[in-house]
Amino acid sequence: MGRIWKRIITVPLTMLIVSFLVFACISFSAGDSSSYILSEDATEAEIESYKEAAGLDRPFAERYFRFLFSFVSGDWGKTAGGQDILSVISARIPVTLTVSMLALLLSLLISIPLSYVSLQERTLRSVAATGYAVFVSSSPVFLTAVLLILVFSAKLGFFPVAGYVPFSEGLGRSLSSVFLPSLSLALLHSSLFMIMYRRALRENMRKPYSRTFEALGMRRSAVSIRCASKPALPLLVMLMGESSAAFLGGSAAVETVFALPGIGSLMVTAALSRDAHLAGILMLLIAMLVSLSSLVAELLSFFIDPRNRRER
Repeated sequence: MGRIWKRIITVPLTMLIVSFLVFACISFSAGDSSSYILSEDATEAEIESYKEAAGLDRPFAERYFRFLFSFVSGDWGKTAGGQDILSVISARIPVTLTVSMLALLLSLLISIPLSYVSLQERTLRSVAATGYAVFVSSSPVFLTAVLLILVFSAKLGFFPVAGYVPFSEGLGRSLSSVFLPSLSLALLHSSLFMIMYRRALRENMRKPYSRTFEALGMRRSAVSIRCASKPALPLLVMLMGESSAAFLGGSAAVETVFALPGIGSLMVTAALSRDAHLAGILMLLIAMLVSLSSLVAELLSFFIDPRNRRER
């Protein structure tokens, strides 16, 4: 249990380090929100007045602690456009979470069957599955998204090209609006799922207990499910946690392509408008979600593995 407590303690320490790095990068980057908010012909006096009102003229340490305290307290302030940041993010989080969770589910539905089908080495099925994994992992996610739009939206008309439909307007329509974005992310991560999970299954199939069941006449497919799956489950849980973190942190490209009002597209908007405060809050929020999802996955993996239960 000592390792678990150390892992839990590292989360706030990681967040503290990330917050400092994020704020330092924002503070020392070229330009600020004054160039976006004020007109091009704004005078030096107007620029200085804006910076004073926004607190941009205060010492670095003071601005950092104010930034950190505002994030912890939930008083996130306003965007450069005058909107309440907490309200804006609260309206967009469900979109990103929906896309991420559906992408995780699709990744499992694609990768797990492929892992079992391709267990035999040097067979046509194994080569085809490996070829699939290499192809999708080498394709940029935005290119995959565009191809899916061309095939399933423009050509076949199965799904909308862009936009998000909230759950209040119907579950079917809402899932239809996020299916292609989720599939774009799922295809990329399913290759990692398949390769790692198949490797774990093969290792467990070589263990003495698996060979014993094969020698007793059990079919190889049954041995892979009954004997090899359970020991590989902790690895699968860890992969789920890491992929969930990647979905949350890397959804900007997909949300931009599909015009989804999520956290990723808001990050792009904040960067283009040089809204340093909004960008910092978003980066800290994403870092927190990523850290928590990884921690939950590691805790589940720890308690699922029987060897860890014996150590306790």
